[in-house]
Amino acid sequence: MKVRIESNEAGVTVRIDGVAGLEQALLEAVHRCRESAWACASGECMNIETMDARPAGGSVFLTLTARPGVRLSAAGIEQCLGYLLAQAVEP
Repeated sequence: MKVRIESNEAGVTVRIDGVAGLEQALLEAVHRCRESAWACASGECMNIETMDARPAGGSVFLTLTARPGVRLSAAGIEQCLGYLLAQAVEP
């Protein structure tokens, strides 16, 4: 599994490669994280206003925009995704 995160003006873009068969589980985990600060270690997902998700060919592409008045932290999203990815791949 490989994760690439890039910051931009509106938020961050994320590409997760090597997750064939886990796409839906990953998307559900991110949705849960957005609803509860207790869902991951950083709580950065609580700062996400919108999430555009597109699974394709064993990869997941996310475009995350920040809530008004907040800037998403790429490091915080990376920490959060690290936790979520570990949860999603557990048997």
